[in-house]
Amino acid sequence: EIASEAGIIAPPETKTVELAGNAKRQAVVNRAMLKILGINEGEAVGKKFNVSFVVVGELLEESKEKIESAATEYTIVGVTPEEKTPVFYVPFIDLRSLGITNYSQVKLVVKDQAELAKARRQVEAMGYMTRSVADTVEQINSLFSTLRTVLILLGMVALSVAALGMFNTLTVSLLERTREVGLMKAMGMKSSEVSELFLTESMIMGFFGGVLGIVLGVVLGKIAGLVLSFFAIFKGVGFVDISYVPISFVLVIIFLSLLVGIATGIYPAKRATKISALNALRYE
Repeated sequence: EIASEAGIIAPPETKTVELAGNAKRQAVVNRAMLKILGINEGEAVGKKFNVSFVVVGELLEESKEKIESAATEYTIVGVTPEEKTPVFYVPFIDLRSLGITNYSQVKLVVKDQAELAKARRQVEAMGYMTRSVADTVEQINSLFSTLRTVLILLGMVALSVAALGMFNTLTVSLLERTREVGLMKAMGMKSSEVSELFLTESMIMGFFGGVLGIVLGVVLGKIAGLVLSFFAIFKGVGFVDISYVPISFVLVIIFLSLLVGIATGIYPAKRATKISALNALRYE
């Protein structure tokens, strides 16, 4: 008994009951529960264990009651991957004989996903709160949408920096090869051919830069996936693969790389066509 200023509060009376004869006596346990039971996961299905249920509080018609079932033997029929908190699941019909008449929560499954919103409105109209996997998916989609926007902005900045770097490289290359350009023109090479030479160089630089960027991105993605998988496996979730590279994305990156190469090579190529062969040969 517990004493208080208002008087003496009697502890709830414990009532022992037997499970009904139609009880399934089957359970799905998680990995954490198997560790407590000392059962190997590979040999768990078909194994038996004894359990006693204790029910108190709002699940009973009389909240002051406390019901305890006699020890009952259950057969393991499945295993879930959770490893943090020991949990096992039994058919609801097994618990009806314990006097459970109320619910703390109900899981509702709709046959058609299109009816999900309608079903939620109907449940909420009754005054109940609802939670759905769709809410989590929507939050994840919103997070990834923001992440994609940030990555696109970072990609644009990186592309601009790469374009400036290529432009500077090609311009410096032109200055260093002025005598070479003059010699090629003196040997009969046309200005258009000189222009094509520099444009080809810029396209090659852009192409290999794009390929290198894709390879580096894939490698970093795999490394990040392995790191996340390490923590996920530690938490009992399992392997996580966040790396996904569609072919269309690869083609777009290569196309943009070639486009940047052409754009940055236009000015040096045009400038090379205006170099005088005579002046170029005098250039030091």
